[in-house]
Amino acid sequence: MSEPPTQTRYTGMPHGESIPAPQLVRDAQALVVGYEADPEVLEAMLPPGLEPHPNNLVQMNMYRVEDSTQTSHLDPYSLTYLCIEVADHDSRVLSEAGGEMTIPGRFWVGYWNDSPTMSSFVRETLGIPCMPGVCSWDREDDELVSTLTVDDEAVITTEASVDDEQIDTLSGHLNYYAHRQVPDPSGGQAQISELVEIPIPFICELATASVSDIEFDFPENSGFSKYAPVEPLSTPSVLYGSITITYSQGRTIRDYLAD
Repeated sequence: MSEPPTQTRYTGMPHGESIPAPQLVRDAQALVVGYEADPEVLEAMLPPGLEPHPNNLVQMNMYRVEDSTQTSHLDPYSLTYLCIEVADHDSRVLSEAGGEMTIPGRFWVGYWNDSPTMSSFVRETLGIPCMPGVCSWDREDDELVSTLTVDDEAVITTEASVDDEQIDTLSGHLNYYAHRQVPDPSGGQAQISELVEIPIPFICELATASVSDIEFDFPENSGFSKYAPVEPLSTPSVLYGSITITYSQGRTIRDYLAD
Protein backbone atom coordinates (compact mmCIF):
# COMPACT_ATOMS: atom_id res chain seq x y z
CA MET A 1 0.00 0.00 0.00
CA SER A 2 1.46 3.32 -1.07
CA GLU A 3 2.11 6.12 1.38
CA PRO A 4 -0.28 9.11 1.24
CA PRO A 5 1.22 12.25 -0.28
CA THR A 6 2.93 14.61 2.15
CA GLN A 7 0.97 17.80 2.72
CA THR A 8 2.99 20.98 2.50
CA ARG A 9 2.16 24.42 3.73
CA TYR A 10 1.31 27.17 1.28
CA THR A 11 4.53 28.97 0.33
CA GLY A 12 3.31 31.53 -2.20
CA MET A 13 4.17 31.96 -5.85
CA PRO A 14 6.88 29.81 -7.45
CA HIS A 15 10.44 31.09 -7.25
CA GLY A 16 11.18 33.81 -9.79
CA GLU A 17 7.65 35.22 -10.04
CA SER A 18 7.46 37.17 -6.78
CA ILE A 19 7.68 40.96 -6.93
CA PRO A 20 8.46 43.00 -3.81
CA ALA A 21 6.30 45.77 -2.39
CA PRO A 22 6.06 48.68 -2.65
CA GLN A 23 5.62 49.24 -6.39
CA LEU A 24 5.50 52.68 -8.02
CA VAL A 25 3.21 53.60 -10.95
CA ARG A 26 3.46 57.06 -12.50
CA ASP A 27 1.25 59.01 -14.89
CA ALA A 28 -1.47 56.39 -15.31
CA GLN A 29 -4.42 57.79 -17.26
CA ALA A 30 -7.39 57.31 -14.95
CA LEU A 31 -11.14 57.81 -14.85
CA VAL A 32 -12.43 57.37 -11.29
CA VAL A 33 -16.17 57.58 -10.70
CA GLY A 34 -17.93 57.57 -7.35
CA TYR A 35 -21.53 56.50 -7.94
CA GLU A 36 -24.43 55.70 -5.63
CA ALA A 37 -25.29 52.01 -5.23
CA ASP A 38 -27.78 49.89 -3.29
CA PRO A 39 -26.98 50.42 0.44
CA GLU A 40 -28.24 46.95 1.41
CA VAL A 41 -25.82 45.33 -1.03
CA LEU A 42 -22.90 47.41 0.25
CA GLU A 43 -23.56 46.53 3.87
CA ALA A 44 -23.94 42.82 3.09
CA MET A 45 -20.65 42.62 1.18
CA LEU A 46 -18.33 44.17 3.78
CA PRO A 47 -16.35 41.87 6.08
CA PRO A 48 -16.50 42.13 9.89
CA GLY A 49 -14.86 45.31 11.13
CA LEU A 50 -15.96 47.53 8.24
CA GLU A 51 -19.20 49.47 7.85
CA PRO A 52 -20.45 51.25 4.71
CA HIS A 53 -20.09 55.00 4.54
CA PRO A 54 -23.44 56.86 4.77
CA ASN A 55 -22.92 58.20 1.25
CA ASN A 56 -23.54 54.71 -0.24
CA LEU A 57 -20.83 55.18 -2.85
CA VAL A 58 -18.93 52.68 -4.93
CA GLN A 59 -15.67 54.00 -6.33
CA MET A 60 -14.91 52.64 -9.80
CA ASN A 61 -11.42 53.22 -11.17
CA MET A 62 -10.68 52.53 -14.85
CA TYR A 63 -7.07 53.25 -15.81
CA ARG A 64 -4.23 52.32 -18.14
CA VAL A 65 -0.45 52.08 -17.82
CA GLU A 66 0.89 51.98 -21.36
CA ASP A 67 4.64 51.55 -20.84
CA SER A 68 6.76 49.57 -18.38
CA THR A 69 8.92 52.68 -17.83
CA GLN A 70 5.94 54.11 -15.91
CA THR A 71 6.41 51.43 -13.25
CA SER A 72 9.17 50.30 -10.92
CA HIS A 73 8.90 46.59 -11.74
CA LEU A 74 5.67 45.86 -13.63
CA ASP A 75 4.58 45.20 -17.18
CA PRO A 76 2.20 47.60 -18.97
CA TYR A 77 -1.36 46.89 -17.87
CA SER A 78 -4.93 48.11 -17.82
CA LEU A 79 -7.14 47.93 -14.77
CA THR A 80 -10.70 48.33 -13.54
CA TYR A 81 -11.71 47.99 -9.92
CA LEU A 82 -14.75 48.50 -7.70
CA CYS A 83 -14.50 49.62 -4.07
CA ILE A 84 -17.13 50.20 -1.41
CA GLU A 85 -16.54 53.40 0.58
CA VAL A 86 -16.36 52.64 4.30
CA ALA A 87 -17.04 54.68 7.43
CA ASP A 88 -14.52 55.83 10.06
CA HIS A 89 -11.40 55.18 7.98
CA ASP A 90 -10.96 58.57 6.29
CA SER A 91 -7.62 59.81 4.98
CA ARG A 92 -6.47 63.37 4.40
CA VAL A 93 -5.93 64.79 0.92
CA LEU A 94 -4.66 68.19 -0.14
CA SER A 95 -6.27 70.01 -3.07
CA GLU A 96 -4.11 72.75 -4.57
CA ALA A 97 -7.29 74.66 -5.49
CA GLY A 98 -9.45 73.96 -2.43
CA GLY A 99 -7.22 73.07 0.51
CA GLU A 100 -7.37 70.03 2.79
CA MET A 101 -10.21 67.50 2.62
CA THR A 102 -10.98 63.98 3.83
CA ILE A 103 -11.74 60.94 1.67
CA PRO A 104 -13.41 57.78 3.01
CA GLY A 105 -11.59 54.45 3.07
CA ARG A 106 -12.32 51.91 0.33
CA PHE A 107 -12.80 48.12 0.38
CA TRP A 108 -12.07 46.17 -2.82
CA VAL A 109 -14.93 44.01 -4.11
CA GLY A 110 -13.92 43.66 -7.76
CA TYR A 111 -10.57 44.00 -9.54
CA TRP A 112 -9.76 43.16 -13.18
CA ASN A 113 -6.30 43.36 -14.78
CA ASP A 114 -4.73 42.18 -18.04
CA SER A 115 -1.18 41.68 -16.72
CA PRO A 116 -0.37 38.27 -15.14
CA THR A 117 2.57 39.87 -13.33
CA MET A 118 0.46 42.62 -11.80
CA SER A 119 -2.35 40.19 -11.00
CA SER A 120 -0.02 37.86 -9.12
CA PHE A 121 1.53 40.78 -7.24
CA VAL A 122 -1.72 42.24 -5.94
CA ARG A 123 -3.24 38.85 -5.07
CA GLU A 124 -0.17 37.50 -3.32
CA THR A 125 1.10 40.66 -1.62
CA LEU A 126 -2.11 42.48 -0.76
CA GLY A 127 -4.95 39.96 -0.97
CA ILE A 128 -6.78 41.92 -3.66
CA PRO A 129 -9.38 39.73 -5.50
CA CYS A 130 -7.84 40.15 -8.96
CA MET A 131 -9.35 38.56 -12.08
CA PRO A 132 -8.49 38.75 -15.81
CA GLY A 133 -10.00 41.70 -17.68
CA VAL A 134 -9.07 44.47 -20.13
CA CYS A 135 -9.86 48.19 -19.80
CA SER A 136 -9.94 50.02 -23.13
CA TRP A 137 -10.54 53.68 -23.93
CA ASP A 138 -12.21 54.98 -27.07
CA ARG A 139 -12.04 58.76 -27.36
CA GLU A 140 -13.41 61.06 -30.02
CA ASP A 141 -12.85 64.78 -29.37
CA ASP A 142 -14.08 65.32 -25.78
CA GLU A 143 -16.20 62.16 -25.59
CA LEU A 144 -14.62 59.17 -23.84
CA VAL A 145 -15.98 55.63 -23.63
CA SER A 146 -14.15 53.40 -21.14
CA THR A 147 -14.94 49.68 -21.35
CA LEU A 148 -14.08 46.72 -19.16
CA THR A 149 -14.00 43.50 -21.19
CA VAL A 150 -14.00 40.06 -19.55
CA ASP A 151 -13.85 36.88 -21.65
CA ASP A 152 -14.29 39.00 -24.80
CA GLU A 153 -17.55 40.50 -23.50
CA ALA A 154 -18.06 44.13 -22.47
CA VAL A 155 -19.25 44.04 -18.85
CA ILE A 156 -18.88 47.71 -17.78
CA THR A 157 -19.21 50.64 -20.17
CA THR A 158 -18.76 54.22 -18.96
CA GLU A 159 -19.49 57.28 -21.08
CA ALA A 160 -17.92 60.59 -20.09
CA SER A 161 -17.17 64.07 -21.39
CA VAL A 162 -13.57 65.07 -20.62
CA ASP A 163 -11.29 68.09 -20.95
CA ASP A 164 -7.50 67.73 -20.75
CA GLU A 165 -6.86 71.19 -19.30
CA GLN A 166 -5.53 70.76 -15.76
CA ILE A 167 -7.72 72.34 -13.09
CA ASP A 168 -6.22 71.04 -9.85
CA THR A 169 -3.59 68.84 -8.22
CA LEU A 170 -4.61 66.39 -5.51
CA SER A 171 -2.10 64.69 -3.23
CA GLY A 172 -2.17 62.60 -0.10
CA HIS A 173 -3.05 59.05 0.93
CA LEU A 174 -6.04 56.81 0.30
CA ASN A 175 -6.86 54.04 2.78
CA TYR A 176 -7.69 50.80 0.97
CA TYR A 177 -8.80 47.53 2.55
CA ALA A 178 -8.79 43.92 1.34
CA HIS A 179 -9.87 40.58 2.80
CA ARG A 180 -6.73 38.51 2.24
CA GLN A 181 -7.46 34.80 2.17
CA VAL A 182 -5.12 31.87 1.53
CA PRO A 183 -6.52 28.30 1.46
CA ASP A 184 -5.08 25.55 3.61
CA PRO A 185 -3.52 22.85 1.36
CA SER A 186 -5.38 20.19 3.34
CA GLY A 187 -8.65 21.72 2.16
CA GLY A 188 -11.85 22.78 3.85
CA GLN A 189 -10.56 25.93 5.52
CA ALA A 190 -8.43 29.01 5.17
CA GLN A 191 -4.83 29.10 6.34
CA ILE A 192 -4.90 32.91 6.31
CA SER A 193 -8.01 35.08 6.66
CA GLU A 194 -7.29 38.67 7.59
CA LEU A 195 -8.35 42.25 7.01
CA VAL A 196 -5.49 44.16 5.42
CA GLU A 197 -5.09 47.94 5.34
CA ILE A 198 -3.10 49.42 2.44
CA PRO A 199 -2.42 53.17 2.71
CA ILE A 200 -1.69 54.27 -0.87
CA PRO A 201 0.06 57.61 -1.48
CA PHE A 202 -0.92 59.40 -4.67
CA ILE A 203 -0.54 62.59 -6.70
CA CYS A 204 -3.17 63.38 -9.34
CA GLU A 205 -3.14 66.10 -11.99
CA LEU A 206 -6.88 66.60 -12.28
CA ALA A 207 -8.86 67.69 -15.35
CA THR A 208 -12.59 68.29 -15.91
CA ALA A 209 -14.91 65.35 -16.53
CA SER A 210 -18.59 64.47 -16.25
CA VAL A 211 -20.16 61.02 -16.57
CA SER A 212 -23.40 60.56 -18.49
CA ASP A 213 -23.86 56.78 -18.34
CA ILE A 214 -22.55 53.64 -16.65
CA GLU A 215 -23.81 50.30 -17.95
CA PHE A 216 -23.24 46.96 -16.20
CA ASP A 217 -23.71 43.87 -18.35
CA PHE A 218 -22.16 41.01 -16.37
CA PRO A 219 -23.33 37.41 -16.90
CA GLU A 220 -26.23 36.50 -14.64
CA ASN A 221 -24.13 34.10 -12.56
CA SER A 222 -21.18 36.46 -11.96
CA GLY A 223 -22.60 38.34 -8.97
CA PHE A 224 -21.09 41.70 -9.94
CA SER A 225 -24.32 43.16 -11.33
CA LYS A 226 -25.38 43.92 -7.75
CA TYR A 227 -22.77 46.70 -7.66
CA ALA A 228 -24.41 48.58 -10.55
CA PRO A 229 -25.43 52.21 -9.97
CA VAL A 230 -28.93 52.92 -8.72
CA GLU A 231 -31.30 54.73 -11.06
CA PRO A 232 -31.29 57.57 -11.80
CA LEU A 233 -27.51 57.67 -12.09
CA SER A 234 -25.84 59.78 -9.39
CA THR A 235 -22.07 60.45 -9.55
CA PRO A 236 -21.11 62.80 -6.68
CA SER A 237 -17.40 62.40 -7.43
CA VAL A 238 -15.58 62.13 -10.75
CA LEU A 239 -11.79 62.25 -11.12
CA TYR A 240 -10.10 62.28 -14.51
CA GLY A 241 -6.44 62.85 -15.22
CA SER A 242 -2.91 61.60 -14.71
CA ILE A 243 -2.26 59.80 -11.43
CA THR A 244 0.91 58.56 -9.74
CA ILE A 245 0.51 55.97 -6.99
CA THR A 246 2.46 53.54 -4.86
CA TYR A 247 1.17 50.04 -4.14
CA SER A 248 2.34 49.94 -0.54
CA GLN A 249 2.95 46.98 1.74
CA GLY A 250 -0.29 46.18 3.56
CA ARG A 251 -0.62 45.67 7.31
CA THR A 252 -2.96 43.24 9.04
CA ILE A 253 -5.48 45.02 11.24
CA ARG A 254 -7.68 42.01 12.02
CA ASP A 255 -6.98 38.28 12.01
CA TYR A 256 -10.31 36.53 11.51
CA LEU A 257 -8.90 33.12 12.40
CA ALA A 258 -7.81 34.46 15.79
CA ASP A 259 -11.21 36.01 16.57
